[in-house]
Amino acid sequence: MSVARRLFLGAFTAGAVTVAAEAATATPAAADGATTTFTGPVTAQKFYTDATAESAYFKTTSTTDNALTVYQASTTGTGAALNVASNNAGTSAMYLSGTETARGTLKITHTGYADGSDRNAAALSIDLRTAGTGCQGIYLTATNGPTAGELIVLRNNPNVDDFIVKGNGLIGIGIVEAATPRAQVHIRQSANTEAGLLVEGYVRVSDSTTAPNSIDSAGGGNLFAQNGALMWRGSNGTVTTIAPA
Repeated sequence: MSVARRLFLGAFTAGAVTVAAEAATATPAAADGATTTFTGPVTAQKFYTDATAESAYFKTTSTTDNALTVYQASTTGTGAALNVASNNAGTSAMYLSGTETARGTLKITHTGYADGSDRNAAALSIDLRTAGTGCQGIYLTATNGPTAGELIVLRNNPNVDDFIVKGNGLIGIGIVEAATPRAQVHIRQSANTEAGLLVEGYVRVSDSTTAPNSIDSAGGGNLFAQNGALMWRGSNGTVTTIAPA
């Protein structure tokens, strides 16, 4: 079976490449780039480029194959399957874009261990190496205007959004999956005996200029402060002073 690949390798150094092939033959260069066809298995010990332009370009129109597969077969050691580094402080080390409709632009899958022996592993690990750096750990923005989808969704328990930030900025913790938070921050106590909110320290309640008049669909009321006094507005609109200023 003949296998053809077009490599755009800029200042390619032939001496840095070792190719072992069965009955390897080369075809003339095509008009849009040099094409080399190998008729048997190819083992390349190392491809090395040191160019002043794009060193490599991989493209496929296959509907089943990847344009490029990087595979680290060793099960020990510190060698990574892919190492990307950049000295350019003016732009990103790597760009990634996609046009998916039901997939993540970047899909990370960690094949874990049921016994929990991988407790110190992480599907995504970020290390800000320099003390005092002003770098932001995670930054998400919408440069062309607000979006409609959720900004963050964490789901680990059945039928629960453990943590969600909606496109409109509302935050839900432990709410029913796909539900809309009923407040700027909506915390729903789980079925166990843990409290819905625990604060080690004190809670500050700033004065409200006017008494709240919102009524939650689940009933209850509103706790607020006015002129330093702690107030409660019940579901029928009655305002009661709980503690004076």
